[in-house]
Amino acid sequence: MLFVSFRVISLLHLLTALGALAILTLSLANILWLRSSSHKPVSTDRGKVSVLIPARNEEANIRRCLDSLLDQSYANFEIVVLDDCSEDRTWQIIAEYARRFPARLQAVKGAPLPHGWCGKTHAMQLLSRYASGDYLLFTDADTIHSPESLAWAVTNINDHDADFLSGYVHQDLQSFGEALIVPTTYIMSAIVMPFWLIPRSNSSMLTMAVGQMVMFRRSAFEAIGGYSSVAEQISEDVFVARAVKKAGFRTVFLDLQDHVSCRMYQGYRNSFEGIGKNIYDFFKNQPTFFASVASALVAFIVLPLILVPIEMHTGNPLLRLSVFSVLCFVVAWSLTLYDRGLKWWVPLLYPLTFVHLLYMAWKSFGRAAANVGIVWKGRVFK
Repeated sequence: MLFVSFRVISLLHLLTALGALAILTLSLANILWLRSSSHKPVSTDRGKVSVLIPARNEEANIRRCLDSLLDQSYANFEIVVLDDCSEDRTWQIIAEYARRFPARLQAVKGAPLPHGWCGKTHAMQLLSRYASGDYLLFTDADTIHSPESLAWAVTNINDHDADFLSGYVHQDLQSFGEALIVPTTYIMSAIVMPFWLIPRSNSSMLTMAVGQMVMFRRSAFEAIGGYSSVAEQISEDVFVARAVKKAGFRTVFLDLQDHVSCRMYQGYRNSFEGIGKNIYDFFKNQPTFFASVASALVAFIVLPLILVPIEMHTGNPLLRLSVFSVLCFVVAWSLTLYDRGLKWWVPLLYPLTFVHLLYMAWKSFGRAAANVGIVWKGRVFK
């Protein structure tokens, strides 16, 4: 019986080590893709770009965003900013910009949120009605753009023959709480999604987007009915990318960090709530999916780290496999975060980061199971 148990445990150790090696391989492949696939921006006019910005309670950020977008090397563009029923001075600020730059920027008042819509999806659908461009570029109000960000987006959506483009922007982490939580957004490239397959596959599940900046060709946006196709989704970026691909269009996911930066959340609590809303959206009504993801996190990341000191103390001959698993993941995670331009010490937080991620996932799943919902920017989503 003991022999059989040891063989089973040995097999589990081996599977964990192979899984860790697969994670390392995927991470390296994604890093190579992100570094090699982004083409240098060319400012040649290839059509009008409508830059569309939903803004809710963004008085602290919107000026920096607009200033950066008004200073672009690409000449053929318009900016439309929608105040999504803000409770601060957002409207006054964007109205001031519209008066100063009437030929370039339009300020739009939002409408009350109708039943069946999330706030951001509704705001972006309203924005699209004011867009006259060949390309619709949606970007968040807390982003800052390089002078070549629009030229880069137009160049790359055309060079990759894509209908939808998104990618990783640079994440500006200014507190320990942000450094603990926000890097979990890179779990897709480290563990889950082979980015180089996205433009090569017709599967709608093989796609990725980050809502801080996405660009559509108008034809693709109109074909799916815009954001009405994902009206109730909190994680609208990923779901709208899937809708684009399901409709037969081509998507691509690239490296935007040289052209767009963002402080996504401010501090621990804001980061917890912000990432938590996306976890909630993915796990609601999907207990099997939740169990699978949680089990994978434990098996391939958390458990080997726990086993190493125990097996060192007991002299377990399987220690080498546990150490190999830990090293594979540490290298994969460190290279992923280094490639994203984060500070050198952020990868060292990975034990806390992933244990904390399990806690966040469990709490979000509990809210979904109890139909409690979440609160974000003063609105309750269920």
